[in-house]
Amino acid sequence: MFITLKKKLFVAVVICIIIVLACSVGGMCISVNNAHTGARISEYTVVIDAGHGGIDGGVVGSQGVKESDINLKMAGILQKELDSRGFGVVMTRTTQDALNNIKRLDMQARKDIIVKASPIAVISLHVNKFSDPSRRGAQVFYDDTGIGKDFAMCMQERINQKINAKYSGRDDYEAIAGDLFITKCVKVPSIIIECGFISNPEDEKLLLSQDYCKDLCKNIADVLNESLSV
Repeated sequence: MFITLKKKLFVAVVICIIIVLACSVGGMCISVNNAHTGARISEYTVVIDAGHGGIDGGVVGSQGVKESDINLKMAGILQKELDSRGFGVVMTRTTQDALNNIKRLDMQARKDIIVKASPIAVISLHVNKFSDPSRRGAQVFYDDTGIGKDFAMCMQERINQKINAKYSGRDDYEAIAGDLFITKCVKVPSIIIECGFISNPEDEKLLLSQDYCKDLCKNIADVLNESLSV
């Protein structure tokens, strides 16, 4: 009888140990999965910079619409496109205000946001203006160190094929390198996209059109999804 009880007690203790170990391993798996998920979100963060803002309205169209407002609208549309693809998105601004009324401090504040986000890419959205009102179409710019060159070329090729050819009848723009502050904040692919020429009447209409903005942002998001292998 005593021996039987000892055996039963031993078996019960073993079962308890197995249960405790199983729970511990399960807890570790959950922790590891959560940690991996957190790393994944951080790894796939994209910063969207809506150029200008506040007293710095950028260029102005014939209808009095400021570049800063178009940039902000475009940034909001792009944010939704990237959200739908599972990217983490950080915006440098979400209102019509600048980050600071002093341009130098505004740009520094944008840099601080970009650095803190540790993104895989930076997209800064702008609107172009040129003395020749016939010039139109969207064009991509990247840092002259060459870090974002391949990404910029992929982006320009897609925009040429899917946007410029469709809306402005040209598909020959090339991505251009330049000494650009916003593309030098972090050493990841960082580009500026001039979404159209507000100095061109047809482009101005497109920039004010929700359909055009959605089409452009969808293609920008597609390139991010494909070229960055998310």
